[in-house]
Amino acid sequence: MPLALAERCDYHENIQITLFVMESPMRTAKQPRAIKTRDRILREAARMFALKGFHDTKVDGIIKAAEVTSGAFFHHFKGKDDLGFAVIDHHMEERCRALNRIEKSLPGNDSDDPLDRVFRRLDAVCEMVVRRRNRKGGCLIGNLSTTLSDTHPAFRKRLGECFDEMASEFQVHLDEAAASRGLSGDQDTGEMARYIVSVIEGAIMLSRTHRDVSVIQRQVHHLKEDVKRSFQNREAKSQ
Repeated sequence: MPLALAERCDYHENIQITLFVMESPMRTAKQPRAIKTRDRILREAARMFALKGFHDTKVDGIIKAAEVTSGAFFHHFKGKDDLGFAVIDHHMEERCRALNRIEKSLPGNDSDDPLDRVFRRLDAVCEMVVRRRNRKGGCLIGNLSTTLSDTHPAFRKRLGECFDEMASEFQVHLDEAAASRGLSGDQDTGEMARYIVSVIEGAIMLSRTHRDVSVIQRQVHHLKEDVKRSFQNREAKSQ
């Protein structure tokens, strides 16, 4: 069978690496179907993990829900733990893309103040919760953290990294806001970013428990005021 030289671009830590690989036309044609199968398994697994929890979700149930064969499942994943890590990674990627889309649609994109970018990200999180209020299961990362942190050290480490990633989305803009105000050495932006994530996660849980999205809307409002006041107090002390 003739082989074609194909170019594939891989991305790792924002560095584009171009690789040249030998691929047959048949393999290239089958690739989209394999990707769709894997994505379907990931979506169904994420839904079931959120609804039933990781421990109570069985591989057979995922295979049935995704409408794939066991051979197809084990072609993509070694087992449930391997799938669990893939679901977490996929969820974080989808979450980031969704927030970026929402953020771009919000007013205030023309502001040069990094603090406004922090607030816009908070608004995007709030809007995403509002749009998904009828979805069942709540925050996947939060749910998995409560059920796996005590029993699965590897999952605990990865889930901790997820919360760190969420915090870093805010910290980068908090750092810029502190620098623009001459507060780089005075403002603990890392701790503030973790505080933001803690409030958001708690607000999401309360919103779902009370079936009331106004809970997170109010908490985000108070959170903005807290962050703004913290910067104002630091500025006043530095003068």
